[in-house]
Parts: sequence; C-alpha cells; structure tokens
Amino acid sequence: MRLPRFFREAAMRRRYRKMLSQLFEGDYRVSIARTVDEYQDAFRLVRTGYVYQGYLPMRSPELRIYNQHVLPESVVLIAKKGENVVGTMTVTLDSPAGLPLDKDYGDALTELRAGGEKLVEFGALAVLQPYQGSGVPTLMNMAAWWLAHNILGAERVVIGVNPRAVSWYRATMAFLPFGPLREHADLAAPVVGLSHDLFTFRSFCQKHFSQQLSSGLCAVEHFFDTLPDQVEAPPVASLEELNRWKLPREVFRELFVEQTAHLDDLDAQTRAHLAECRSPRTLEVSTAMAQAAPEQKLLRLRFDHTGPSQIITASKELSHVGNY
Repeated sequence: MRLPRFFREAAMRRRYRKMLSQLFEGDYRVSIARTVDEYQDAFRLVRTGYVYQGYLPMRSPELRIYNQHVLPESVVLIAKKGENVVGTMTVTLDSPAGLPLDKDYGDALTELRAGGEKLVEFGALAVLQPYQGSGVPTLMNMAAWWLAHNILGAERVVIGVNPRAVSWYRATMAFLPFGPLREHADLAAPVVGLSHDLFTFRSFCQKHFSQQLSSGLCAVEHFFDTLPDQVEAPPVASLEELNRWKLPREVFRELFVEQTAHLDDLDAQTRAHLAECRSPRTLEVSTAMAQAAPEQKLLRLRFDHTGPSQIITASKELSHVGNY
C-alpha cells in the first residue's frame, strides 16, 4: 500500500536534509558559462541527456539551444569537476520574447504575468549520472535562486518538469502546479508546469531546512544572500552588466553566427527583441558565412571542439533530472 502524500514528502525532505549536510563534499565549481567551449559543453550535455532519455531522436542537432539563449535575459550555469562540465542549468528572465515554457503553458503564464509578478524560468537542467546524488544539482540551484533574487529581480520561478519529478519539487522546494499535464511542445515527453514565489520559498526553507551547514550558514542564506565558496558570483550588479560580461560579442558571434545557423531560426518576436539588445555589428553575418551550407557549419561545429573540457558522451554516464 502506498504511503499518504504527507509521509512521502516528509521522507523526501529528510533525504534532502542529508544531501544538504553533504553539500560541500567533492571538488565542484559552479559558474556562469562565458566561453564558446563552456556554452557548447552545456548545450551538448542537455541534448545528449534528452536523447538518452528518449525525449529527442538520435539525429537531432548536436546542441540543444533555445531561442532565449541568444538573449541577455538567459544565463547558462555550468558545474565543473576539474576541467570537465558535469552539470548545467539555464536561468531565463521573462522578456518581450517570452519564456521557453510559453510553448507549453502560454495561456497560464499570461495569467501569471497579469498578476504583475516578474517571472523567471529554470530549465535545461542536466547532470552526469555519477554526480546526481552529489552537491552539483543543489549548488546550481543555489546559484540560480541567488541570481534570480539579486541580479534579475525576479519574483516568481516557473519550471516545466516530468510528472515523475513533481513530488520531489513540491516536497523540497514548495513548487505547486499552475497548469495541467500536457505533452511537451518540443520533446517526446509529458510536462507539468510548476511555480512558486520567492517569498514562499524563503519561508519554506527557513521552516524545513534550518540546520546549519558546514559553511556555517543555513541553506536559505546560500539561496538568497551569500553564495557558497564553490559558486563563483558574477562581478556585476545589473542585468545589463551581466549580459556584456557573460556573452561578449566574439563569443556570441562564434556561437550563434559562425558555428550554427541559430539566428536564422528565430521567431519574429525573439528577433525583434534581440535587435534591441545587440548592436548591428554583432548581429551582422558575413556574406561568406551567410552563404555557407548548413552541412558545412555542422561539420565545423562537430570537429572544432577539442580539449580537456570535452563532454563524456557515453550514454550510461548521462542522465536528465526531470526539469526541462
């Protein structure tokens, strides 16, 4: 007989407290992606995880890039062990171009926006299987909430998750559904839209996870006030400064103009917002590159990526942790 929800969620919170007590074990570093290799490692990790889970076909593009990734409102977090990227998550502030989750819950998100709250989406979460039970996911979550609160000025977090993960997010982070179960717009998988406001999450953490960690602080202080030493805070104080720091012109052009044709696939709304955020010089595509065949760009993308940060692509090493 299945236990009542109250007892199941209490057990999940006990498990999460144990994870928090071991949070700083392991040589992990979380930071914001800033180089071409770091962005490609992150996008490739998400795509390979989705293929392994059966969410995407084997012949899907090598990198999993959302339209919002080209915008200043999108921040790609990476977790490294040594020089290898072992986890990633994307934090996307709402903008005139919308959120990735608008494809699945545009109607429900419109209602949330009508309430006047500034939305932020956490998504594209993937972690190599050996690090699932480590501090990697929680350290990235701490970085995400800290960014949302201190730099992006967000008030409500939205996520799209696999139904199997709903209980975990509800029990450990106070997320609640804001839309019905649906088939994901881009993936061969079901999705449930969840949300919570940052004030509720802060109160929830104070109530259920108040124990002092080995850092001398409790979890809520790391989520909202002081990042752990394992997380590198960006040296900026605003979204405008963050955009220039995290995605300089040369990195933007190599990622989205020279190595992929992603800018060609943007919808009109995203393209218009991008034109307001980036200079014509940055968005300018050389005649030679504009005329290059897509196959040539793909070949260059696949063979240019070398070095110690290359992602391990063996399927047994990869996993997706429920948050699209």
